[in-house]
Amino acid sequence: MPASTKRSGVLGFAGFMPVGVSLLLAMIMLLPLGSGVAGYAMPHLVMISCFYWLSSRPLLMPYGACFLLGLLLDLWVGVPLGVNIVSLLLTRLFVLNQLKHYRGKNRGVHWMVFTVMALSLFALSWLIMSVIEGSLLSLNAVFLQWLVTSFFYAPVAFVLGRLRRLML
Repeated sequence: MPASTKRSGVLGFAGFMPVGVSLLLAMIMLLPLGSGVAGYAMPHLVMISCFYWLSSRPLLMPYGACFLLGLLLDLWVGVPLGVNIVSLLLTRLFVLNQLKHYRGKNRGVHWMVFTVMALSLFALSWLIMSVIEGSLLSLNAVFLQWLVTSFFYAPVAFVLGRLRRLML
């Protein structure tokens, strides 16, 4: 097989790596780490992973994978069904529509774009949860999770970048 056709397709184990790594990060999110507020302060590692992989290799993270990861998170975390599904599908939609504006820019731009996108997705999740509960929920927990998720984007993206270079 010529090298040009071999590089254009997704071959072997490496093609499943983004979804597998995202699934592993979802399991890490479930670990009881830290203090009693760990549930609120745990970064949304799957959102970080999806954003990273969609920004670098969008074909390896299809809508079905985002849906499946969101469904598993919803079932594991115990939030109403659809909250994480909507967040991850909107992450994919956002990245595919905005990638042309920030592709090829430095890591700081990627971090800023992720932070703005995450803020809007956490606000949407807060709104959905408030509607389901029938009252306005505290913004402190949502703000703290957004802040921690935004802070953790850089180190997690760094590790994912190293994995991408090793495997793909």
